[in-house]
Amino acid sequence: MCIRDRYMGIINHKPRTQIQNLSMDRHTKFYDLQELETYGNQMIKLVCDLYQKQDQYPVHPNIKPGSVRQQLPEHPPQQGESFEDIIKDTEKLIFPNMTHWQHPKLFGYYPATISHAAVIADIFNNGFLSPGITWYCCPAAAELENHVMDWAAEFLHLPECFKFSSTGGGQICTTTCDAIMLTVHASKQLKMKEHGITNADPRITKLVAYISDMGYHFEKPIRMKDIPHVRKIPYKWNPEKADFELDPEDYRRAIEQDIKDGLIPFWVGINMGTTSTCQVDPIAEISAICKANGLFVCVDAAYLGAAQVCEEYEYLWKQLDNVDYYIVNFAKWMLSGLNGTMFWVKNRHEYISTFMAEDPEYLRSLNVDGYEIVNYKDWQS
Repeated sequence: MCIRDRYMGIINHKPRTQIQNLSMDRHTKFYDLQELETYGNQMIKLVCDLYQKQDQYPVHPNIKPGSVRQQLPEHPPQQGESFEDIIKDTEKLIFPNMTHWQHPKLFGYYPATISHAAVIADIFNNGFLSPGITWYCCPAAAELENHVMDWAAEFLHLPECFKFSSTGGGQICTTTCDAIMLTVHASKQLKMKEHGITNADPRITKLVAYISDMGYHFEKPIRMKDIPHVRKIPYKWNPEKADFELDPEDYRRAIEQDIKDGLIPFWVGINMGTTSTCQVDPIAEISAICKANGLFVCVDAAYLGAAQVCEEYEYLWKQLDNVDYYIVNFAKWMLSGLNGTMFWVKNRHEYISTFMAEDPEYLRSLNVDGYEIVNYKDWQS
C-alpha cells in the first residue's frame, strides 16, 4: 500500500467519535459556523447595498498615495477585532477608497469583470478550500475544470484539438501574463530538447521570440523566462485603409534573417484584441509562416476571444489551425471575476512533459480503468 493510500485509510477509518470530536473542535475554534453565517450574511448585504450606491462615489477616490495607510495602525493588533468593527472599516475606509470597476462611469480598462454567480461560487469554493493540484486532492475540482474547459472550447468554436476529448485540453490560470509565461516556458523546453540544448549549453542564448510592437504584455513573461532576443514587428500605416496593420512578410524576413545569423527562432505571440485599440493581427498568415519555420504559436485573445461565441465572428475562429496555445480572459465580457484566464494547449502530453518532475509518493496519481487523470500541478510551475 502506498503512502497516499495509507494516509487516506487513516482518515477514512478513524473511529466515528474521534472524527466528530475533531470536527467539533475545529469548527468552534477556527471555523465558527455561527459567525460565518451571521457575518457572512452581513457582508453580502453590505456588498449589495454598496453596489447600489456606487454612482454616488467618484470612479477613483480623490486621495493622495499613502492616505489609506495613514488611517491604519502602525503596528499589527495584539488582539483580533470584532467582525462588527471589521465590517464598519470595510464600509467607511476600504470601499470609499477603491477604484470602482463596476461603476457606470468607468470607461477605462475592462469594466465588465464580475457577476453575482461568480461571487456566490467563490463563497462555496473558499468555504471548503479543496485545492485541485492533483485528482486525488479534489476529484470534483479537477474533473469540473476539465469539463468546463471543453465546454468553453466548444462554445468559442475552437478547433477540436484543443479539447481533452482530443489531444489538447486547458486550465484556468490567474492572469493572462501567467498563461503566456507558461507557453514561453513549454516552447523553450521543447525547442531545447529538439536541438539537444542543456541549461549549460551556450546555444541557450540563441533563442528568439517574436511579438508586435503593440504586444507589450508579452515582454514581461518573455524576460522572466530569460529569452535573450525579442523581435518587435512594427505596425505600419496603410493609407488605403487609413489604419495601422502588420505585414506578415515582416515576420518571414525577421525569422529568415535570424536563422541566417545562427539564432534559433522558437516562439511567437500574436494578438487577438490588443489592450489599447482591440487590434486583431493577421493570425492565419503569421501563424502559417511561423509554423513553417518551427516556431510555437501563442494567441493572446484575452480581450476579444469571448466574441468567438458569436456566429458573426466566424472569421476569428477560422484562423486558429496553426495555433499551439490559445488564451482568453473570462473576466473580460464573461463576468467570471479575476483568476478567470482560460488557457488551452493543442498537445497536452507534449506540454506537460516540460513541467513534470519525479513526484513524491503522496503526489502520485495513476490512471484508473483507462481514464486519464489530469493533475493540474503538472500544468504549471
